[in-house]
Amino acid sequence: MRRAFVGSFAVLMAVFLSAQSGKTYRVKKVGEYPNFMALSPDGNTAYVTSFGTGDLIVVDLATKTVTGSVSVGSEPLGVALAEGGKTAFVACRQSGTIAVVDLTSLRVVENIKVSGAPYAVAVGPKGYRVYVTNYGRTKEGGQLHVIDVREHSLIATVKVGMSPIALAVMPVSELCYVVNGGLNQVWVVDPERQRVLNRITVGDAPIAIAVTPDGKRAFVPNNRSDDLSVIDTQLGKLLVNVPVGKSPFGVTVSPDGKRVFVVNAEARTFSVLPSDLSNLELTSYKIDKGSRDIKVAPDNRTVIVVSEQTNSLLVTDVP
Repeated sequence: MRRAFVGSFAVLMAVFLSAQSGKTYRVKKVGEYPNFMALSPDGNTAYVTSFGTGDLIVVDLATKTVTGSVSVGSEPLGVALAEGGKTAFVACRQSGTIAVVDLTSLRVVENIKVSGAPYAVAVGPKGYRVYVTNYGRTKEGGQLHVIDVREHSLIATVKVGMSPIALAVMPVSELCYVVNGGLNQVWVVDPERQRVLNRITVGDAPIAIAVTPDGKRAFVPNNRSDDLSVIDTQLGKLLVNVPVGKSPFGVTVSPDGKRVFVVNAEARTFSVLPSDLSNLELTSYKIDKGSRDIKVAPDNRTVIVVSEQTNSLLVTDVP
């Protein structure tokens, strides 16, 4: 990622594009070097972190327009929504803070100080805990922070190995699956007991993770080995590595749990495959260069992709 000077809020442009199937729109001028996003519960709004400007950008997906922004801190990355989509928690890497944003008033109501360099954010299924991975400032300084949603306070920290870059929370057990990019492993962490329960070796340079709504499978894109690791969470082991496109980055599972979507950054595509692996023949769609995060709306077919290099969102329909 490149660092950029803070820029002013820009007026949006939406450009109609052609896609392999369905319609695709490019939403331009979504901050500078946008990386990650969260969707509102109804899927109508995307909240995007602008790494270069230090803002959280609000995009109306129905009208394909940028409707607001709020300064959250230096070099924001991961973002997750809590309290029914009313509050955003944003990890600001350089600031070493977690910004708590009231999305109704679009203002920061708290900055929670953590050590090192926070990266990814996830909310537990019960809604009262937020989990944050932290790179730390040294190779061995990786941490998992536990934050109380209502009190906006740091309540626990667990050591989790080298370069914890992403995480997912199981939908029932609230166990955290932490991707340690420096170790090529996924660690299973019990945040309540502050214990590491398992270490699962995946591919080369794992960079993200997504789980099915039932929590039975986890999917991890490996940026250097160009494949997707599939983990059986009940057995606690790797099932298979599925080849995908060049330099996979973002990953998500559709809300109905039936499909997995993977961004292939260097291939400039995202690929789709069934989550039960009943068919390993990928369907791929063209996207912008430098694409990073990916989400699927509640309709299970509207796909939103963040492009860091073009400062835009792509909104596309897939069959």
